[in-house]
Amino acid sequence: MSVRSVAKAWIPPIVTDARRAWLGHGLRFSDVHGEWRDAIARSHGYAADVIVEAVARATREVLAGRAVFERDSVLFDQPDYRYPIVAALLRAAVEAEGLLEVVDFGGSLGSTYRQCKPFLAPLRRMRWHVIEQAGFVEAGRREFATDELGFFASVAELPAFETPALILLSSVIQYVEDPDRTLDELIGLDARHLVIDRTPLSDLHENRLCIQHVPKTIYDASYPCWVLSRSKLLSRLAESGWQVLGEFPGLEGAFSTPDRLSFEFRGLIAARK
Repeated sequence: MSVRSVAKAWIPPIVTDARRAWLGHGLRFSDVHGEWRDAIARSHGYAADVIVEAVARATREVLAGRAVFERDSVLFDQPDYRYPIVAALLRAAVEAEGLLEVVDFGGSLGSTYRQCKPFLAPLRRMRWHVIEQAGFVEAGRREFATDELGFFASVAELPAFETPALILLSSVIQYVEDPDRTLDELIGLDARHLVIDRTPLSDLHENRLCIQHVPKTIYDASYPCWVLSRSKLLSRLAESGWQVLGEFPGLEGAFSTPDRLSFEFRGLIAARK
């Protein structure tokens, strides 16, 4: 074991987290006292070409076999499966007798598709539809589309489903201008299953806007981010005919802003009643 490994094992987590934040390795959130346009003006945005290229470059490494998978353009050399997502996908496929339709809103260049694919190989048929911004759709169609994996710029572009779909929202709903409207549009599709993952939730009764700052070791960017009200989200799903089957922790953990807005990244699995 290296000296660095021994030292890391003895350093309290709070010290490690502080050091990582100071070095720009950790996520950071700042408050916004205004509307979406104010947050846009104070951030770099998520549609920057540098982000699309960073994700595309990482995806090429995965397809070339030089990495196991990528998440947010970061390469991993060991599997790190999101088992709640896998379980929900398999549940949907079982109900549809081996057929699986996935609407992966904000699915980048198919990262979650590739991470979950080893578990889905026995299915009779799978179609994975990624809805993304124009830069990702262009790159996806140019380099990464397959018979199973397609890229679309909007819900309106989706093909007809062979069976009711599973809607996947992983680290995305918080980055759209109107999360409520976007969620209503998606759960209005012919879908019976819903997975929301890596989403910041608070105990407040209303959504709150802030700016998320990405670690410089990934790419230099910042963008508006909603911290969603957990109670409001659950009420909205219930009123729309969805039953939450379970909740689970997100990857990112808990955070707070300088104005003491406290929240935690969480996920949930729901099914239509």
